[in-house]
Amino acid sequence: MNIWIDLGHTPQYNFYKKFIIKLIQNGHFVYVTILNRGRLASIVKYELQDLDNVEISVVGTHKMNKYSAIIEANFLRLFKLFKWIYGKKIDIVFSNGYLPALVSYYKNIRSYTFDDDPQTFDYKPKLKYSTQSSYCIYEVPQGMSLSPKVVVLSVLKEWAYLAPQYFTPSVEVLKFYNVQPKEYIFLREVSVGTVNYADQASGAILVVAHLIPQNMKVLFSLEDKTKRDLYPKEWLLLDEPIEDIHSLIYYSAGLVSSGDSMAREASLLGVPSYYLGVRHNMPANLAAAKLASFHNQTTLSFERWIENFSISESEQYIRQSEIRKSINSKFIDINQYMFDLVIKHDN
Repeated sequence: MNIWIDLGHTPQYNFYKKFIIKLIQNGHFVYVTILNRGRLASIVKYELQDLDNVEISVVGTHKMNKYSAIIEANFLRLFKLFKWIYGKKIDIVFSNGYLPALVSYYKNIRSYTFDDDPQTFDYKPKLKYSTQSSYCIYEVPQGMSLSPKVVVLSVLKEWAYLAPQYFTPSVEVLKFYNVQPKEYIFLREVSVGTVNYADQASGAILVVAHLIPQNMKVLFSLEDKTKRDLYPKEWLLLDEPIEDIHSLIYYSAGLVSSGDSMAREASLLGVPSYYLGVRHNMPANLAAAKLASFHNQTTLSFERWIENFSISESEQYIRQSEIRKSINSKFIDINQYMFDLVIKHDN
């Protein structure tokens, strides 16, 4: 079958990557459309360049500001996707965003959307235009009501590539950065020029920089590299795409992020994580806090959280293993779930 997968930013690629490879290995042809946002296009092209039966196209742009997020990455991209699909025979569509679902709806193509936040503006469009609207939120939070048409899956999106059967950490990657396991902290500062971070102030990591222990090395991922001079010079700036980034997170003593995606990744890896953003009540974040070591300003002060680094290295590994085993017993295999949808359609 010919399958179309649309990618809007790097976390979406991480979510679909194992699934894309599984599809190709099973004889399917995969069309991948990419929004030109940050380093997404270069990462996808680099990692998939040696695979057969895959066609990669960059469709639309996102210049990391609010105007571009609304006009270029949504309205203009919709027309470009209609132009891109013209003349192509596609059997089934997978996406996180609503634009491919809208295109598929008018092209009479079966489409499936996967997300982890039913509170965003595209909740209703995805519900209307996709064949099935699924949310990887583990459970519906108390007080939240969703349409009976919504499929709630017992998993978080990050588990698609961080589950034990898909991810094995490698300590070798640490040599390149001259760091030792559990002796460094991983920091991530995202750009706030997007729809999801429209209500968030910039520089959240900068605000707490003085609280980071002076004796601890820092690996620093900064989305907007033009602001590098605002942060401590001794922090080691990472250059994306980062080879085996999840091993770097796995062996860190902790992770602090102004974006919630990487904070959830760390928590599912059993690493203490602190989210400095504003999406405190997002269902996936609530699930991460319930199942793993995920905190934010409403659950624990940053000053109190940073004290956790006094825990011994051996105790950190024990906690890490216990958290991952517990999560694995509760979550479904989301890659197999999506592949079963393809098999169902093929039959």
